[in-house]
Amino acid sequence: MTKKVKISIWPEMMAKLNTAQAMLRALPGLAICAMGFGISFAAQGQPAWFGNDVGPGLMARLLGTGVMGLGAIWAAWCVLRPAARQSAGCGDTSLAAANWASGPALLGAVLVFALCLPALGLVISAGMAATLAAIGAGERNPVALTITVVGLTALTAGIGLVFLPPTAPLWPAI
Repeated sequence: MTKKVKISIWPEMMAKLNTAQAMLRALPGLAICAMGFGISFAAQGQPAWFGNDVGPGLMARLLGTGVMGLGAIWAAWCVLRPAARQSAGCGDTSLAAANWASGPALLGAVLVFALCLPALGLVISAGMAATLAAIGAGERNPVALTITVVGLTALTAGIGLVFLPPTAPLWPAI
């Protein structure tokens, strides 16, 4: 009496598919890591210190390093969490289609902030970044957009005046 051996490649295929799906879930975090690397690379040409004073490149380097770290944490979290399941009939793709620009707008806001910081100062750069991020997030009400941007810009100015050293570039160099 012979025993039938059933050979199946199904488990191996599913394992590869799950790995590929996990890597696809990590792509947004990896894109943010790449953006952080680009910010850090662009900041290398700017001095971090002028003697004992803070230079314009320090904030851009810190920002680039922080963006890389957050992107890496996000990518790792997305890989390690299980894939989201939706029951039939619950997927509303209209909301996802409406906010297609939120990711690029956030990355663009970070890049605008890092590149404009040396020339325009912390307060104006933060206001520009907040505007771009809010528009990308889908904020279309002009009153809400104005309140958000003015509030965040005022908060940035307050924090800069109270907590940052006097040599920090808060305003444009005139």
